[in-house]
Amino acid sequence: MTEMPRGVDAQRVHHALAVPSRRRLMTLLREADRLLGVDDMAAATGLSVATVRHHLATLTEAGLITATASAGPGRGRPRLRYAAARPDLREEPADAPFRELAQALAEAVGGGPGASRKAGLDWGRRLAGTEAAQSGPAAERLFAAAARMGFAPGDAPGPDPGTRRVLLHECPYRELARARPEVVCAVHQGVLDGLLESTGSTVRLLPFIGPELCAADLRSV
Repeated sequence: MTEMPRGVDAQRVHHALAVPSRRRLMTLLREADRLLGVDDMAAATGLSVATVRHHLATLTEAGLITATASAGPGRGRPRLRYAAARPDLREEPADAPFRELAQALAEAVGGGPGASRKAGLDWGRRLAGTEAAQSGPAAERLFAAAARMGFAPGDAPGPDPGTRRVLLHECPYRELARARPEVVCAVHQGVLDGLLESTGSTVRLLPFIGPELCAADLRSV
């Protein structure tokens, strides 16, 4: 798997990830061990070929996936095959999420108990004030913010009907988080709380539910 790249701008990424079917396609492409064609993805998701093409166009425009032309059997137009975009295709500096985390950690130093979450809360409130996060359901805001922070978000069944689980693949801070979860994971919980504060929704971070996987359980009002 690769980290989710940030595309042309946060608003475009936010729009691309707002539709569950597009998130399903992103998860499929991230977990694939080869390039996938439109027919492959239609068969895997149950979506029509036309719908898959439409979603792929949006994801490509957002910079989240790349297309490669390959010759098909016989004559005719080369077929396009797709993959999740590599981190080195990002347009933002690759270390942007690390700079934001560093700022949050700097604010937490010397602040006593709860300082890490408070630093994350302030970060989340700043994210909530950006244009890309000022509208839309809580889940859309969460997906867009996770992508901005360097995670590769995906969907999974929630533990109960009222809870939506968002998978957080490939934490860019995972080595530090394993060593100091009381700092890094507390910052991330604060970010999520600050991001969704104005929506009335609640979110619970679940660190390392797998070797390379965290999750967030979202309950919307």
